[in-house]
Amino acid sequence: MPIYEFQCQTCQFCFEEILPADRQAPPECPRCGSAEAVVKLISACVTKTGPQDGPSCAPRGGFS
Repeated sequence: MPIYEFQCQTCQFCFEEILPADRQAPPECPRCGSAEAVVKLISACVTKTGPQDGPSCAPRGGFS
């Protein structure tokens, strides 16, 4: 199951939840208990440009 990031618009608390991808309703805020004011955030992705100093996460092609 994916991890989603949420922010409560009532108390501004940010939190993460592991939820099924097909769940429609947002979870309750663990700080204030509000469910109506919780919005899903768009997660930032990290990219690296330039030469690779260390091992890559993905193979660079070819067969061994």
